[in-house]
Amino acid sequence: MAVLACSVALSCAPPVHAQQSTELRGTLSDTRPASAAPPPVAAGPEAEEGLSPRPYEPVSPGALETVDDSENLGLLGVPVEGVVPSGPADDSGGTEPRSTLPADDVATPAERPARRTEDAALDTVRENAPAEVEQPYLGAVEQDREANPAERRADRDNLPASAIERRVLRPDPQPFAPLGIRAGVVTLRPSISQGLRATTNADNSADGDSAVLSETRLRLRADTDWSRHSAWLDFDGTYDKSISGEEYSAPNAALRAGFQLDLGERTTVTGTAGYRYRQEDPSAPTAILGTSNRPGVQELDADLGVRHEFGKFFADVKGSVTRTTYGNAEFSDGTVISQKDRDNTFASIALRGGFEMSPAIKPFVEVEIGKLLYDESVDFNGYRRSGVRTALRGGVELDLGEKTSGEIAVGYLRQGIDDERLEDVDGLSVDAALKWSPQRGTDVDIGLLTRVEGATAPEDSGSIYYEGTVGVKRQVRANLDLNAKLIASLRDNRDGSGLDKGFGAEIGATYWFNRFMGLDVSARHQLNRSEVDSRRTDETSVYVGVTLQR
Repeated sequence: MAVLACSVALSCAPPVHAQQSTELRGTLSDTRPASAAPPPVAAGPEAEEGLSPRPYEPVSPGALETVDDSENLGLLGVPVEGVVPSGPADDSGGTEPRSTLPADDVATPAERPARRTEDAALDTVRENAPAEVEQPYLGAVEQDREANPAERRADRDNLPASAIERRVLRPDPQPFAPLGIRAGVVTLRPSISQGLRATTNADNSADGDSAVLSETRLRLRADTDWSRHSAWLDFDGTYDKSISGEEYSAPNAALRAGFQLDLGERTTVTGTAGYRYRQEDPSAPTAILGTSNRPGVQELDADLGVRHEFGKFFADVKGSVTRTTYGNAEFSDGTVISQKDRDNTFASIALRGGFEMSPAIKPFVEVEIGKLLYDESVDFNGYRRSGVRTALRGGVELDLGEKTSGEIAVGYLRQGIDDERLEDVDGLSVDAALKWSPQRGTDVDIGLLTRVEGATAPEDSGSIYYEGTVGVKRQVRANLDLNAKLIASLRDNRDGSGLDKGFGAEIGATYWFNRFMGLDVSARHQLNRSEVDSRRTDETSVYVGVTLQR
């Protein structure tokens, strides 16, 4: 219908013969000089946008006369110089109504070339290209992914901020260790154990009998947390009481305290003090036979030392005082024998000098001189037992951090006696206190001790006593501890009775239910061998108890 309406409108319009004249559609070369340039073409909206103007094409076919201008075009469709192709002007943008022509006089527009000349040239290039070369696609530009990466979703930049103080929960390396009681700068760690011990020799004597003992043990440890100095206190008390079998009762208590003051970078002051109460060993040479009790022995000691370092060298001076008293011996018939003549005081001073081979190894040499004074200048047998003690030792201090620490010393010890009827007591001196940790969770304590023991019997100068201990503690699990201990002793008697030998072994375990309660089990065996019958002992015992700690 739209086409029919357009045809009727064109038929009714007045004829325009000027557009119908064929002379106007010829070439302009007949009337225009060759040097004249073609008139400028006004740029339309499409030309402003960078696009070539679209040639006019009438809607009705045959409206324009067909004119073949291909003769006037060059190789690539460019007009020959000086020749302007003819054709109708594009007046589609005008406002005047378009005139119509009769149907017979309507010119048919010339057919456009099927393909542009430049396209034909490109096809020729493609056909002549080698077969192995990929034909480039010229109509589109390949996207460079490195220079122009594809868009992706941007990362979030409004993440929630973390807390300034974040609480990090870390596992406790010792979940069953005691927490202690805080009292200012001091931390107290008390514990109490209660159990039953079944033994084959209640008093560890040559003629002892079996018994079941109630054993109570109280321990207390106190430490300070000063930034520079330090102080500590230890208490360990045990009380055994028989509930069946041989009648036996034995208290044993030890209290010890110490401090360390750092006076500058190279000067250190240390001090310790202690008290101990025990019952005399019935297998000792000085024990009185046939008593109904075991006399008590009290020891009180203190020492003070100053250490100063001079470059690689160091010097140490220490003073010590020990006070020992003995209780009375009682017999079943009521007889009491005083042992006041055995009470004595020993005071000594030791000088030590050494060289620092490395921070872990420091060899030293030590000289000690002291005086042993008895309260009674003459004992009940008429002997003067006071005298001067001298010692010369050489050793090494070890400090390998958590692996090994302590010291060991070997030398010569001599205890003089004022009474000429008695010989001096002298011999090898071996002392050591080492802590060794072969691996985490395993601690080994090694101790060596040498001491001079006095005597009360006539013509008896005394003896030298040696003792060595090795204790091992292994933490199998956080709540299970295994422990073992070996003890060996040797007493060199100067009364002609030879050597007294002792040996002991103990194993045990502690299972902790929590930080405050644990179950203890242990077993031990100890024996003494001597040429004197009264000094031979043998004892085996088993212990089961509960420990409470804080």
